[in-house]
Amino acid sequence: MQFSPGPPLVSVILPSFNHAAFVGEAVQSVLDQTFRDLELIVVDDASSDETADVVASIHDPRLTLIRLSENRAVHARNLALSRARGQYVAFQNSDDIWVPAKLAAQLEAMESASRYIACFTAVEIIDKNGLPARDTWANGIFTTVNRPAANWLQHFFDVGNCLPLPSAIAHRSDVIRLGAFRPSFVQLGDVDLWIRLAALGEFFILPEPLTKIRIMEGVNLSTPSLRGHRQAQIEFAAVLERYTESPIIEQLNHIFPDLAKTPASGAKKVSLALRAWGRNDANGAYSLFADRTVARVMEDAHERADAIAAHGTEFIHTFFARRCESEFIRHSTRKRHSTGILARCRSILGW
Repeated sequence: MQFSPGPPLVSVILPSFNHAAFVGEAVQSVLDQTFRDLELIVVDDASSDETADVVASIHDPRLTLIRLSENRAVHARNLALSRARGQYVAFQNSDDIWVPAKLAAQLEAMESASRYIACFTAVEIIDKNGLPARDTWANGIFTTVNRPAANWLQHFFDVGNCLPLPSAIAHRSDVIRLGAFRPSFVQLGDVDLWIRLAALGEFFILPEPLTKIRIMEGVNLSTPSLRGHRQAQIEFAAVLERYTESPIIEQLNHIFPDLAKTPASGAKKVSLALRAWGRNDANGAYSLFADRTVARVMEDAHERADAIAAHGTEFIHTFFARRCESEFIRHSTRKRHSTGILARCRSILGW
């Protein structure tokens, strides 16, 4: 395809930080796409290595490099989105690789049906040398199963993410009007966006592995670690709150057929909290989400009345009991402070 005289059809955004060893290959895999009508916006997030110089050495009129002087002063992906001009936006990571036919195949799928709001591909996991990696934590995580939007929304709530960001393409206008990426997120900005997109339309996953994701133990942000787990739990609790917002809350009875059917928002929110409490992660994302959700319902007189009409008052007693059992309270570093909190809990519950 020849270049169009106006804005490109596809904008590709690629943030990078200290990936001098891989960013050149990531950039070139975008520029080598068989679909040519694109722009690539690379944002170097104040790398301390030669990342920006590697990108600057690649000469292509479709490539724009933005150099930031201070790391994380702005959200790199959102900055690139604000400069993008394409009808579609695709996301690339600075250490991953695209197969040359990726964009062409995705655009064919997206333009085949207006109901598709985003398209993903199957992935191949590679190591630092670009060779297939068989025994990493990421093998088997990413799915190639297509399902209705309501089923995706249920899956994201009950299981979490299984759609990799560098395989995605979506309508740029949809991403922008949904608020783009949460600047406070480090790990789960992708699934937070997928949930909002799935509330508006259908996803399509191409079964061919057109995206190669590089996994290096201890290097990737999503590599399992205690620190990463804690951060992901906090972010996932915030992600789950999307289900208490419009337009998803209006779709809950369709997303979760097993929930009690009720039109009242307070009752729906408590139904979600009860589902989350049923996960039995005493101090994880589901418990944190349920705690925040029930607390907000209790503080709104109308929602509280609606919830009690549908569920009785048992959820309120459960709320207080679970707060008193939380490890976040029980294991305070200040024993006297912790003891005082527990004493107040016992008083509230009549222990």
